Amino acid sequence: MLPRLGAHVSMAGGPRQALRRARHLGVEALQVFPTNPRQWRSRDYPVEDLEWLAGRLRLLSLLLFVHTTYLINLASPDRDLRIRSAAALADAMRFGHLTGAHALVTHIGSHRGDGFKRALPRVAETVARARQLHGMPAPTLLLETSAGSGSTIGASPDELGALVSELGPDVGVCLDTAHLFAAGFAVHEPAGLNEYAGALNANGLGSRVGLIHFNDSATDFGSRHDRHENLWEGRIGRAGLMTVLAHPDFRSVPFVLEVPGFDGRGPDTRNMRRARLMRRAATQAASSRLAQPPHSAAEA
Repeated sequence: MLPRLGAHVSMAGGPRQALRRARHLGVEALQVFPTNPRQWRSRDYPVEDLEWLAGRLRLLSLLLFVHTTYLINLASPDRDLRIRSAAALADAMRFGHLTGAHALVTHIGSHRGDGFKRALPRVAETVARARQLHGMPAPTLLLETSAGSGSTIGASPDELGALVSELGPDVGVCLDTAHLFAAGFAVHEPAGLNEYAGALNANGLGSRVGLIHFNDSATDFGSRHDRHENLWEGRIGRAGLMTVLAHPDFRSVPFVLEVPGFDGRGPDTRNMRRARLMRRAATQAASSRLAQPPHSAAEA
């Protein structure tokens, strides 16, 4: 099975323009912000436009992922900030419900020095409040891995496992290759990726990875700084990205690009072409391994 390849596209001009951009890139999945990612204010699209998008996505067999605003902090000790975060998450749930989104993606936030154990019930409370505000079925919620800077949570499989266990069966995780690399997980190397995949499985997350943000990193390994780079142009590089794309545990997981683009306007045809080349090479390598005869009678 080949992983779907997709890209984050702008919603400027509304759902029809977003879909036009996605089709220009030839994606099999797309991700959008339902509002300005650096503002709290929600954007009210006509319901008929969102339902039109849902219908077109079904017709074209495209998966939609909805990314929440960056301002959300599900873990904050500040109650007012958690209330605003719940409202913003509920708005994204409504958008996802009306567009038939496959999943929502959110950053988890920061405990602000309070520690993970105290933050865990706050995350659960904030998500529960958002669900109550939304009051209707919502897409699966995916918690995105962080780069591990400051007091942000969700960088390690241990924390992600605890969060998913606390939040329930309709919650999963979104891995980000640039974040994992910056957080010090050697996913660019086969041994390091196998170790990380093993840690996911050990924390009950093997089947809960719903999306991979497929980005190169502009910062060094273990830097704990979140800066994306175009594919093959950063510190992870072509071989490292291929390692992730070819891993058997992720063959059914969509890969969505969030790269800056060679013109500075986000994912473009050049980056998508590179992603497809890597997928083709990974598929050919897997086929070659399957076609090789066993080396001994014992292997047979």
